[in-house]
Amino acid sequence: MNFFLTTDLVIGVNEALSLARHLGELKTQKPGIIYDAVLEENLYFRDVKASLCADFPDAVFSSNEFGGEPTYSYLEKTAEHFRGSGVDCMVAIGGGSTMDLGKGVALLMTNNVPALSLKGFPADVFDPLPLLTVPSLPGSGAEVSYNAVFIDEEAGRKLGINSRKNFPRKAVVDPMLSMSAPEEAIISSAMDSLVHCVDSFGSVKHTPLSRIFSVEGFRRSFYALQQNQLDRAESRIDLCIGSVCGTVALMNSGDGPTNGFAYYLGVRHKVPHGMAGAIFLKEVMRYNLSHGYDRYAMLNAAPLSGTLREGAEELLFQMDDLYRQLSIPSLVSYGYTSLNAAEFAREASGALQGSFGGNPVPFDKESAEYVVKRLVQ
Repeated sequence: MNFFLTTDLVIGVNEALSLARHLGELKTQKPGIIYDAVLEENLYFRDVKASLCADFPDAVFSSNEFGGEPTYSYLEKTAEHFRGSGVDCMVAIGGGSTMDLGKGVALLMTNNVPALSLKGFPADVFDPLPLLTVPSLPGSGAEVSYNAVFIDEEAGRKLGINSRKNFPRKAVVDPMLSMSAPEEAIISSAMDSLVHCVDSFGSVKHTPLSRIFSVEGFRRSFYALQQNQLDRAESRIDLCIGSVCGTVALMNSGDGPTNGFAYYLGVRHKVPHGMAGAIFLKEVMRYNLSHGYDRYAMLNAAPLSGTLREGAEELLFQMDDLYRQLSIPSLVSYGYTSLNAAEFAREASGALQGSFGGNPVPFDKESAEYVVKRLVQ
């Protein structure tokens, strides 16, 4: 069994106001700071930024205004902003896309090559600048992962820069940064956590240790969503912990069809990744249960009575209720019907064999078509 964790993690209310101390521990003199443009309207973030400016008057700032998952060309443009400035550390404050941008820039600062040349799993690269991540939404888990998603515009595909050297040196998780975020963004991010937890739990590459993180992450996120009190800092902390657990589990196991479907739908229709995953999650779980995979019962925090199958069925009933509560859409909302469902399944299957291979039961083009057709009924 192999299991890895690399990022130093700090979670706490108002912890972002102490970023100078955390940067000091990294021996930083001149940080380069990338942040989500939408955070400019966040009063708490303004205090965080003012504190950084006071402690690091020579810091170099860049606002991420891209408004979606970054392209390689946008990464190149952002890296150019910092080149020659003398920054010795990168800080990324925002959602998953901004933190991914921070990973890419940190690597390009020490590797003077075209960003697109680093796509996939680059080898023989120099160590990046130290990176400190500060998530503004709980869900993506990008604050503790080495994966960084970027879009190849010419190919129309999400690829990424996936080097273990990308691991952030430190992550500071402060729920106060997310308190002003729209509820739909919080829900989408939390659903992303659920996808990570379920896919990693069922992955054919799971380990006993990765499953501990899958189960804890699922229960934290699911309970917080069920309680419908997302405006409370306590609920946000549960979502933050669930996010970290889900991503750690995913890194140490692998994904499955749900995450693959989410990538495909997200690129085709610009659907937020978490919501795209939510659309498929329940039906993939139901497909697996109908083919004998009943271990999902272990994700349920309630004491089990009866068989594992009954426990898994009870969890899916609870998920049905949650989907109604959160108004999770189906594929119909994106123009799909019984007339083009098979086409969507065929195209997705051709692009996602790797993700399909992680499913706990055999999953192929016919399986994908079954799931997609249920989502257009």
